[in-house]
Amino acid sequence: MSPPSSPASSPGGGSPPTAFDPTSAFARSTGLSLLVLLLAAALARPDLALLAVPLVVHAAWGWWRRPDPSLPDPTVVTVPQRVGITEGEVVDLGLHVPDLPAHHWLSAQWTGLVQTTWDPPLGAVVDSAPDGTVTVGLEPARWGRYETGHPGLQVVDSSGSWRAELRPASSLVTVRPLAATLHGASGVARPIGLTGAHTSSVRGDGTQLADIREYRTGDRLRRINWRVTSRTQRLHVTSTFTERDTDVLVVTDTLRDLPDPHQTSTSLDATVRAVAAISQHYIGFGDRVAVHDLGRRLGHVRAATGPRQMRLILEVLSRTVRELPDHVALRPVASVRSGTLVFFCSPLLDDRIIDQLVRLRQLGGEVIAVDTMPAALGTIETLRGSRNRAFLDEAWVLRRLQRDEVLAGVERLGIPVTAWRGPTSLGSVLLAMEAARSAPRRTVGR
Repeated sequence: MSPPSSPASSPGGGSPPTAFDPTSAFARSTGLSLLVLLLAAALARPDLALLAVPLVVHAAWGWWRRPDPSLPDPTVVTVPQRVGITEGEVVDLGLHVPDLPAHHWLSAQWTGLVQTTWDPPLGAVVDSAPDGTVTVGLEPARWGRYETGHPGLQVVDSSGSWRAELRPASSLVTVRPLAATLHGASGVARPIGLTGAHTSSVRGDGTQLADIREYRTGDRLRRINWRVTSRTQRLHVTSTFTERDTDVLVVTDTLRDLPDPHQTSTSLDATVRAVAAISQHYIGFGDRVAVHDLGRRLGHVRAATGPRQMRLILEVLSRTVRELPDHVALRPVASVRSGTLVFFCSPLLDDRIIDQLVRLRQLGGEVIAVDTMPAALGTIETLRGSRNRAFLDEAWVLRRLQRDEVLAGVERLGIPVTAWRGPTSLGSVLLAMEAARSAPRRTVGR
């Protein structure tokens, strides 16, 4: 990391000037040397004065190294002030003292951050820093926003006699969730857009073969199938299906953040990772993706497509607020376009959430319920190893059994329910939906 040329290069990153103060080591050397010399003179013991020689040398060295009062007091700049990274990446945090006097040391330590890995450990570093910069590596454990706080920084001269306490500015590290590659089909058999990568049932310009028929007036010459034409001695053309896009709405339920008994990931973690994977999957198809949060932890993202939309969704996910209390007011989806593919990411515990799920299906959406409830919460295996005397684990087992009955009723309404267990979770559901919708249907006459 290259240091900035001046404190002005990082607005708000400098600290107020701080004067150098004598250290306790310098005070001890000065005081003890005077005491020993006075004691040697009082007792007429020249040999006792020899004990004060190291102390006198250190005191003289410190006095000789005293800071020049005419020089400006040191300031510090934190770099970078704000930075955005992706899960798994390491960011270098640096403290730069542009007016660091020669032969001085920098001692810095970052504290107060949990679920992070520091290099060196604990974020503590002591360096001679000839360029006036000390740097540590920070690797957050998961997505979110991390406020590093004000690290402790000391500027100490080479004799250890003079020290300046500086207060650097805090850094804000935004960690975007890693968008895993979703495995499986698209689940779209009836796209509702105009252009895209999904094969529709409408014939026109495309790449998917529909049939080969005789030439009609208005057919394009480049569609002529010369092999069939030469065999039948009559002009034939190749007919194809058009390729279209669709609307994808990802609905998130952040009314509650359910914990995992194994302390691996909460329901909010599963929701964020599911939204990232689903969005990347369908933006890759050229579809228009929107995000709507029923709670208050996530922000809304309007429907759009392209790499910019994916970056926007990841940025919104990284700003998710974990500290909000549960049971906040619900913000329902106003309406959906008929044929919209809806992914409903929720632990599916609240009756109001189930009503919203069924309502989206009645509005014409192709709804898929993505269960983000932690897998170990409310299971018999967790209950066996529980030592909770408040019977909380037993209550969760009963709550999961009640929820299973509700989910069975949801599936009877034609809404598939699948638990989020990573990028392969939706593969079979999407493939089954695509095959079922494109299968031929028998019509019964009167």
